[in-house]
Amino acid sequence: MMSQIQTMKKTVLQLRQEANIQRIPVSQACDDLMKYCNEHQKTDVLVTGMSPSDNPYRDIKGCIII
Repeated sequence: MMSQIQTMKKTVLQLRQEANIQRIPVSQACDDLMKYCNEHQKTDVLVTGMSPSDNPYRDIKGCIII
């Protein structure tokens, strides 16, 4: 019985926190996201790519002794 009460209290607390979140229309969120992407696309490596010398994940060729 006690665990049900605690679970319900947690649920009520979560719902109160979610009710206090400021919401914006989806259209405004999309506009904000598009504006952010356009402002940062020049520095975004996924859009512009990266030079092989700056790539930390490039294949490092090791020494092969035969």
